[in-house]
Formats: sequence, structure tokens, C-alpha cells
Amino acid sequence: MSVQAERLTPTAGTGKHPLAGQEMTGADMIIQVLADEGVEVLFGYSGGAILPTWDALGRYNIDQESRRRKPIELVVPANEQGAGFMAAGYARASGKVGVSMVTSGPGATNSVTPVRDCMSDSIPMILICGQVPRANIGTDAFQEAPVFNIMSACAKRTFLVLDPEELEITVRTAFEIARSDRPGPVVLDIPKDIQNWKGVFKGEGLLQLRGYRERIEALYNTRMSEEKGAAFFDMLGKSERPLIYAGGGVIKSDAARDLRRFATT
Repeated sequence: MSVQAERLTPTAGTGKHPLAGQEMTGADMIIQVLADEGVEVLFGYSGGAILPTWDALGRYNIDQESRRRKPIELVVPANEQGAGFMAAGYARASGKVGVSMVTSGPGATNSVTPVRDCMSDSIPMILICGQVPRANIGTDAFQEAPVFNIMSACAKRTFLVLDPEELEITVRTAFEIARSDRPGPVVLDIPKDIQNWKGVFKGEGLLQLRGYRERIEALYNTRMSEEKGAAFFDMLGKSERPLIYAGGGVIKSDAARDLRRFATT
């Protein structure tokens, strides 16, 4: 028996999620993590391979409304590309992670352009794609597409979920990656049988992405040496017409004030 998802936070003082230990379908876990991550609006277009998660969203919203709580608003565009661009626009305007949910095959491939656009413009976005059941992957099944291969070249990170036990932590990790460092799009390719799978919800945990976390740590620990700093300012001081070429990342990283101070010093 699946458990209705709720917009919940860990119980005060315990650090434990109120639904930890409950049995859920994979689809219910996806929606529960979205709720825990503060998703208020979901943009998407339905299809066979993603229907279990759409059904889970419906159950969640019915339950929320019965409790007089705010449901996750669903915006259905004319096509999947529209859903991706709407999620990107929402992320730009709200500062939150935009979420788009589409089906397999052409639904996923229609989302390539907004995903690449988000990567170019550092927009935090999650694309959830349905995929054919694991047993059918690689058989040229109906509406199958190699989403992992396609999206890996376009997104900040792409996950093909093959182990149902890692579904919950993979969805949660996707939000961390989308927000952290240089924001960007993360693609989740989730087979239909994993959406229908039933397991125990843990309410916590992230994937142990050693290489990624080591690169991020190394990036934040990088410092310019005093010698290189002195050489830079010496060269800058000799410049007759210095030019600062700065992009939107200055605003996104909240460094506009520092840039103005540097420009006027």
C-alpha cells in the first residue's frame, strides 16, 4: 500500500523525516522529494512512460487539498519543449529550481533545447523523463530513446536510474547539483518499472559522487598566488584603457557589489 505524499520537513529536534520507514511506490517517492525540496509549480506533458508519476502527483494534490494545504500547481504546455522553457523562465524569475516532467522517447528529445539553454545560461532546472522498463532498454522499444547518451552532452549531470533503491537519493541529489556551484540543468531518466516499484522511504541521503564533490572542493579551495596577483595588478596598472568583460554569473553569484568596488578602486 502506497503512502500519500505530504509537504513535510524533518520533525523538530530529531532530524528524522515524518514519513521515514513508510512503504511507497517509486513514483510517490519522486513526488515526496519534490515536495520536500519546496517545488510549488511543475511544468509537464504526459505520456505512457511517465504516467505512474503523474498519478502520484494527482494523489498528492488530492490529499493536500483535503487537508486544506497548497498542492503542487501543474502547468501543461502545448509541447515538451514549452514545458522546459517554462521551467527555465520560472527558475529565472523565482530563484528556485524549475522542474519539467515529460515522457520517454520524443517527449525527452523535445526537451533537449531547453536543457542546453539552461546549461548555457546557468539556470537550475530538473528534467524528469519517463523511460521504458529496464528490460526493454536497448531493444528499440516503442518510444525509447537513449536519453542518457543525448542529455549527457547537454546537461550539467544526467542520471539513468537503474537501481530502485537509489531512486530517492538520486532525485534529492539532482536538486543539490542543480543549485550548487554554477547552477545548471540535471536530467533524471527513470524507467517505468522503477516508478511502479515499491520500497521504503528513507527521507534523507545523497549519492556519494566522490569525483564531483572533490572537484567542487578543489574549486572552492583554489586561490591565486601572491606572485600572480601582483603581476596581474602591475599589468592592469600599466593598461591605458582597461576593460572589464563580465557576464550574468556576476549577478547570479551575488558579486555585483564586489565587481563595482573593483572597477572603481
